[in-house]
Amino acid sequence: MLKRAIAIAERCPCGRKHPLSTSVIECRDGATELLIRYISGRYDPARALVVCDENTAQYAERIASPLGCRMFTLSGSAHANEIYTGILSDHIKNTDIPSVMIACGSGSIHDITRFCAHENSVSFVSYPTAASVDGFVSGVAAMTMHGQKLTYPSTSPEALFAEPSVFCGAPERLTASGVGDMIGKITALFDWRVSNILTGEELCPEIYDLMKSALSSVIDASRSMPKDRLAIPVMEGLILSGLAMQLSGNSRPASGSEHHMSHFWEMHVANAPTDALHGEKVGVGTVLMLSHIKATADIVSQEIDFDIGRIFSRDVVFPVYGTLTDGIIGENIPNGITSSALAKLGKRSLSSNAEKLRSMISSLPDAGFVKDAIERVGAPVTLPMLSLPDGEEFVSTSLYYSPYVRNRLTFAKIISAFRFER
Repeated sequence: MLKRAIAIAERCPCGRKHPLSTSVIECRDGATELLIRYISGRYDPARALVVCDENTAQYAERIASPLGCRMFTLSGSAHANEIYTGILSDHIKNTDIPSVMIACGSGSIHDITRFCAHENSVSFVSYPTAASVDGFVSGVAAMTMHGQKLTYPSTSPEALFAEPSVFCGAPERLTASGVGDMIGKITALFDWRVSNILTGEELCPEIYDLMKSALSSVIDASRSMPKDRLAIPVMEGLILSGLAMQLSGNSRPASGSEHHMSHFWEMHVANAPTDALHGEKVGVGTVLMLSHIKATADIVSQEIDFDIGRIFSRDVVFPVYGTLTDGIIGENIPNGITSSALAKLGKRSLSSNAEKLRSMISSLPDAGFVKDAIERVGAPVTLPMLSLPDGEEFVSTSLYYSPYVRNRLTFAKIISAFRFER
């Protein structure tokens, strides 16, 4: 798993240098003991800090007790936002600065820990307790800060230790969420390739293929493997996805329009809060986006003449984003309209590449294929299963406004631009 990523980092055929911070990955029986030895051999173990929540405290105790170090337990409902990062940061600043931090949990615990580790210049180590998300070894933290979903540069773990007896024992729902997160790479990779073709955005073929291999392995496992054996290949795929993000230096290999839709729902500007997991929302978002892309494929013959100021005007943004409007506009045009991802498109960007784009769109799997893959593992496949409305107005709002979450070019953002610039 790690060898291919190391090979890309050391000498990539693309000629570019790719950073890789996570140099140790142990996903096997005995990983907990290996973690304890790793910390003891490199740091003052008594000054280590294990960060967990109420659901993972039992596993954190197995690490903290032999190390003789502190545990910091957050609420079982902790989210990666300014409240919980503030709680952890206050603890760090009011006690001895840890020699190293250990994230013991799943997605939120990792994002909170990596954010605070980065903020306090402390190394951290990953100990995932469920195969639920791909952010374990990522170098960015997906945070909801003051209601807006943002991605912050943060600290990648220097090492990851994953104990199968722990993450295989997690609720099946968490593993199914991990499948949903991986399924989202279908549209993420498509969007990356689209931007590469239309704007020349950097795309390393080696990283792209690494991510595609991880996606294929998880899809194959989800369609053929019993649910009680699924967690290991899903965890391996999620780790590879995180490594791909590290190598790329951003989340582009793993996050596209499907993630933007998930983030849109997590901002609660068009819907009430839901207890649906991140990967569950990504899975359903992928189903919706695939249908949306295929249904609007004809735009590839259009010439582009966008009024970017209009597309990101308060008149367009405020009706949905309300009090978050200024933040959303600032995200999309941080330094004026020329800083918009859409500004990189030329007038004939689409039409001159129409044949290639049509071929890419036709090669995308049908929404039914994705639905079947995630339904097999017990993940939600419809909006009501996420406790979200499924009326035409909500679906349309989600499809056309979710691309505003990031200043990143996706096919869905181009579709929205054609709608809102008029």
